[in-house]
Amino acid sequence: MLNVCMERRRIREGGLPFSMTGGGEGGAEGREGSHDSEDEFFDCSDEDEEESKKRHAPWNQPVGRLSKLGKMLLVDSDEPLYIPITQEPVPKTEDQLEDDAEVMLKLGPGSELCTQMMSASLLSDMESFKAANPAGKLEDFIRWYSPRDWIEEDTDERDPFGRKGHLSSRMMIPGNTWQTVWDDARPVPARRQRRLFDDAKEAEKVLHYFDSRSLGQIAQLTMAALFHSALRTLKDEAGTDSKIIPSFAENFEKVTSTCCKLSRENWISSAPTPRGTSVKKFESLLSDITQLENVIIQVRSLRKKLFPPPEDETEPALDKTTVEKAMLSQLLKALDAELDDGAKSTISKRVLGMFTEAKMAANEQANEQTVALTLPDPVEKQFTLRLGGKTINKGMGSPQFMRAILTHNEFRLCGAFSQNTTFY
Repeated sequence: MLNVCMERRRIREGGLPFSMTGGGEGGAEGREGSHDSEDEFFDCSDEDEEESKKRHAPWNQPVGRLSKLGKMLLVDSDEPLYIPITQEPVPKTEDQLEDDAEVMLKLGPGSELCTQMMSASLLSDMESFKAANPAGKLEDFIRWYSPRDWIEEDTDERDPFGRKGHLSSRMMIPGNTWQTVWDDARPVPARRQRRLFDDAKEAEKVLHYFDSRSLGQIAQLTMAALFHSALRTLKDEAGTDSKIIPSFAENFEKVTSTCCKLSRENWISSAPTPRGTSVKKFESLLSDITQLENVIIQVRSLRKKLFPPPEDETEPALDKTTVEKAMLSQLLKALDAELDDGAKSTISKRVLGMFTEAKMAANEQANEQTVALTLPDPVEKQFTLRLGGKTINKGMGSPQFMRAILTHNEFRLCGAFSQNTTFY
């Protein structure tokens, strides 16, 4: 909410966007009014009422038009029906929506205060509509604002502008909210209306709320925002590598969903259970984010070691779209990656170079010494005997095999045998 308030204030101090400015004199007037104080931008001061009448357009002159609504005409006039420029919807947090719902539930559907809360935005839109369409009626407003409440009759070829029809049954109820608000609405364009969303007051409420909380509670309130920022950074850092990492999209979507759920949990509670549960869930979420981050670092490390950029422009570069992506994906899946040129390939030489550097570092040898690129001594050797070629069942190979495993301190011999002639 605080970010929204700051953004609204920056827009207001820098001038209204084009969608909130009228044409001709109205647009110039909006630009002049943008320099007024933040508390009086949409307010009409009583002291300047006479001057305002001279500056502003008369009530019977259209102002605040955005565009025409298709080919529609007003019900009782041949003038086009214009879409008015309206104020932006009032942003509300989930806490504010819950508070409003609780207040309306306590007041009841027949309360006058409840009706005022619900009709504030409707009144603003009706006033903007009257300013843009001076000859418009409630039927015209319903055709634009709530088309479902306008029952069209059979289309007449002589009048294909959607004017033949009537209001729905709920709009015909005597004394309904729509009719009452329409009667109270005046033709006032959006730029001269009282702001539905007062960013200064809302920002003061947020700052006062922070001022009444301890440092620990503020840290808890910002925890979800910090994790959200971490997820955005993680996605930006992954970039095109996200297509190489196995199941990255699914895991990232799972982590994002968990973060959204945790952001709605109430940490500030006297009961120890909700807070402890939230802490453990955030710790688990942090672990999942760390795993994704480690995989991204692994991709960068493998690319730097196996696919470094060529030092000489004349040196042929490997095809990144085929070899690099396929090998990186296989290595991340903990599978064997087969090289096209085997031990003679460029990647094999780089792997041998890494083993050689590790051996030199272990033996504390100087880098200036020329050392042959060789693999280290094997930790284990395996020798396997298996029947190959086509068999009677037209399969390759057979289940029989014998394997010898040699290590520095151990020798093992194992095998699988069968007397079934089908496999011979």
